[in-house]
Amino acid sequence: MRRLRLVIWLAALWPLVSGAAHAEAPSAGHILLVVDERAVALATRVSAELETLGFSVEAQTREPNPAELAIAARQASAFAAIGIGPTAEGNVEITVLDRVTGKTLRREVLGRSLEDPTTRELVALRASELLRASLMEIEAPHPPRGELPPPPAAARIASAPETLRRPERRLRLGVEGGVLIAPGLSAAPLLQGTFGARVLGALELGVTVGSQLTPGERSAGVGRIESTARWLSVGPKLLLLPRREASRVALGIDATFTLLGLTASGFAADAGYRGASHFVWSPAFTVGIDSKIRIHKQLWWALRPALGFATRTLSLQADGRELKLWGRPWLWCATGLEVEL
Repeated sequence: MRRLRLVIWLAALWPLVSGAAHAEAPSAGHILLVVDERAVALATRVSAELETLGFSVEAQTREPNPAELAIAARQASAFAAIGIGPTAEGNVEITVLDRVTGKTLRREVLGRSLEDPTTRELVALRASELLRASLMEIEAPHPPRGELPPPPAAARIASAPETLRRPERRLRLGVEGGVLIAPGLSAAPLLQGTFGARVLGALELGVTVGSQLTPGERSAGVGRIESTARWLSVGPKLLLLPRREASRVALGIDATFTLLGLTASGFAADAGYRGASHFVWSPAFTVGIDSKIRIHKQLWWALRPALGFATRTLSLQADGRELKLWGRPWLWCATGLEVEL
């Protein structure tokens, strides 16, 4: 009879015990993300970053309280909790509570606010880095000091931290418009395309193909001369402020070898008569400044002034005398959009 009562008592108690154990056992690779309610878009970006690493994310938008993250993580059956909110100074604070290693890490992102759209990429990267730094203890000689065993996704990140690194974007492609000014000729609009590939940390190789959209003009006695330039430039660029994941401004200096295709045509005052035309290829050299401002993620706005020197002159007979064109320095300034690939 006593044994029967014991069996009945254990049978009645088993659902409660198993239910509590099931509630405590964290889902594999589950993370609780608590973000201030003013930064819903930021929560989406951080969640996407963590999901690419193989974790499942439960996002909550409310004021994150670092002291309550441990309780919230247990209630959500998460092995880690990440809180992102503002500091008293208006900066962004990231808190990572890791139940596997028993650590709580904090990092403050200075000079950024939750409402700033450019903050999302930086905070997502910093949050993943902070989580990685905590999980690295899994590979230490001593066993983890936390309350939970590491889930497979966390163990993989700890043993292969390179999975957290973003692929470095080394290519750029852009289109620019601007104005070209050559001595003795009127200013003319230009259009050019640019391509660049980073070969070293602060060194890039660039290619530019462009043309004047309308000829530059010059009066010559009773007529006029029209000149059009097309160019292909190749050369290195020294990156003084290289483009990085968190940077908003980039600056470089380039020096290129340029092949100019120059065309000049003479026109008389009589519309029915056209004078001689002349075409010449001319080697040239240009030196310029490449400045950029990040607009959105991989999109940049570029401003590029440059000074060029042609090694050959383009001459044309007009009004009984020879006029030389392009044998002097010229200046162009272009602006446009550039995308990182």
